[in-house]
Amino acid sequence: MSYIRSGFSDLPEITKNLMIINGIMLLATYAFPGIYQFVSLFYFSNEMFKPWQLVTHMFTHADFIHLFFNMFSLYMFGGVIERALGPKKFLTYYLVTGFGGAFLHLLVKVIQVYMICGQIWITPELINSPLLSYEDQSLLYDIYRTPMVGASGAVFGILTAFGVMYPYVTLQLIFPPIPVKARTFILVIIALELLNGFTSQGNIAHFAHLGGALFGYLLLNFWRKRYIF
Repeated sequence: MSYIRSGFSDLPEITKNLMIINGIMLLATYAFPGIYQFVSLFYFSNEMFKPWQLVTHMFTHADFIHLFFNMFSLYMFGGVIERALGPKKFLTYYLVTGFGGAFLHLLVKVIQVYMICGQIWITPELINSPLLSYEDQSLLYDIYRTPMVGASGAVFGILTAFGVMYPYVTLQLIFPPIPVKARTFILVIIALELLNGFTSQGNIAHFAHLGGALFGYLLLNFWRKRYIF
C-alpha cells in the first residue's frame, strides 16, 4: 500500500518517538535476549506474568520483519492521525488501543481455557492432566507458554482512526495494485482478521488486532460525541 507523505524527520514528535522506542526495544532484546521474557505479555497465571507487561509488550517485537510492518503502518498513518488529534490525544489513543488489543487477546484466551477445563487458571499440572485430550493439552500449553508482543493492536487502532476520519481518501494498494477507499480497506482487513481469528492456528494474535480496532472505534466515537475533535 502506498500513501505519499513526507520523510521521517518531518513526522510529529509522538509518532517519531514511538518508532524510535520500538526500534530501541528490538535492539535491546537482540543485545540482551534475557529481557524478552520480562517485557512480553504472558497469560496471567504464568509465573512470568508481570503487570508492566501490559505496557511493555506493545513496544516489543519478535523480529525485524514484525517490527518493520508495524512501524511502516505507523509511519504511513500515525503522523496524519497525530496532527488531527494533537499529541496528547494521539498518545492516549495509541495506548488505549494497545491496551484494548491486549484485553481482547487475553479475554479470548480466558474463554478458550474455560471451555476446555471449566476454570481460567492454568497450571503445569492442569496442562499435563490425563483427563484432557492431547489437542486440549497442546492448546493450554500454547496459551500458557506463548507470550504476545507487538504494536499491532495500537497500529490497527490507528488504521481504524484513518478509516473513520478520512473514509473517502483513496489508498493505492501494492498487492493487488488497485485504488481503494480508506473505509473499504479498513473494513476488509478487519473482516479478514475476524475470519483468521476463528480459523487460523498460527501464532499471530488476530484478536489483539481486532481489540485495537474496536477500542479505537469506541474511543473516537466517545470523543466525537463530546466534540473533543
